[in-house]
Amino acid sequence: MDGYSSNIAFLERLIRAQKNIGILCNSSLFEWATGTTKTTTRSHVQAQPDSDQVLDNSSSDDDHPTFPAVVSMRENKDSELGRGVLRKAIRVPHATRQQDRIHRLSAKLHCLYGVPIQRLQVPETPSSSLQPRGGSDPEVDMHPFARSKVYDLRQHSEGTLWGPFVDDGSQNVDWEKIEAIMIILDYNIQIFTNKYVTHGSNLIPPWDRPFVGVTPHSLNLRPAELSVERTPSLPVDLQDPYGVSGTWMRVVCFLDYRVLFTFNFSEEQPLPGQPRRPNDAEEAIRFIIVKLQVTKIEKAGKNDGQGLPVVHFKGSSYSALPPVDVNANSRIRGTVRLTPEGEVRWTTFSVFHGEERWRSEGIQVGGVQAARGILGYWFDKDFDEYGPAGPTAFWKVSADAEYDATEDL
Repeated sequence: MDGYSSNIAFLERLIRAQKNIGILCNSSLFEWATGTTKTTTRSHVQAQPDSDQVLDNSSSDDDHPTFPAVVSMRENKDSELGRGVLRKAIRVPHATRQQDRIHRLSAKLHCLYGVPIQRLQVPETPSSSLQPRGGSDPEVDMHPFARSKVYDLRQHSEGTLWGPFVDDGSQNVDWEKIEAIMIILDYNIQIFTNKYVTHGSNLIPPWDRPFVGVTPHSLNLRPAELSVERTPSLPVDLQDPYGVSGTWMRVVCFLDYRVLFTFNFSEEQPLPGQPRRPNDAEEAIRFIIVKLQVTKIEKAGKNDGQGLPVVHFKGSSYSALPPVDVNANSRIRGTVRLTPEGEVRWTTFSVFHGEERWRSEGIQVGGVQAARGILGYWFDKDFDEYGPAGPTAFWKVSADAEYDATEDL
């Protein structure tokens, strides 16, 4: 393995290490990881404590010196976490496979850090090849590019399971999709809460503060749910390793179907692999309260990650905001399981009058019982290539299924 590949592999290991999730990359580390400097070494990477974080600094790597566990992101957030979303908004030269991996790593770091970037500063150095699309404004709004990616129906296929996965059937997470979903949901939530002067804590997404909820078991459920041995004699709630039962807040966004169809099928089609044009269309947003209860636990299947079982659940959902929306009122059923790469995959079905209508596929950012919640796509349960489809997220607000989540909206 050459030095470049070794550096990339090391950066990937940092991301996988959930207890070191606070090790985010400043400019020096990205230069080192991408091979753009010959002078930066691991021992040269500097970090400054961020008063907003309290992160673990206890682990080390057998092959590398221990990194500081806290990296200040205030100056470097846009330049480093924006690398993934940057290429959606900026014309960049053809990336090598290794640079492509860096973009994907940056997108994952952005998802773990949270606080979605809504405007991105464009480098203005004469030697830079980065230029805004069709203009000279040094700052670029991110939401049109995130919306373009989220509502591009080409990415919904058998290979992606119509979810936030890469298009090869592996169930490996496409973090650039997750990043775009996070950006567009955050943008729409801000618009809604500012318009209606609604700032209840249950509407505040868990990605609004850096690193919050991106470690396993950060849901802080009662100890019995975290430590009790899973045996058939126990109630299924106590055998559930994912912490499913309880009350969840869900947000769903969607385009007018005529706008979605025109965007995907009535305009000039981009070349394969090329993004669609930026999309400034206004979206609708719905907040939905979901009550879930575990119904069955079974052994992981051959296509699942083998570390934990598959948990089945059922429940109900009803509209929170706007308060009256019959399309939000349904029965819910679904499953939680591990993917082969170890991510937590949630599948849900919305059932109306006994018939499944909508399906969603999402990934729990941060791992098992991570408080950051689930980000993914909703779509027609029959996998209709013409849609509709859109972004969704849900996060747990109480372990009590009887909790009245409308009290703080």
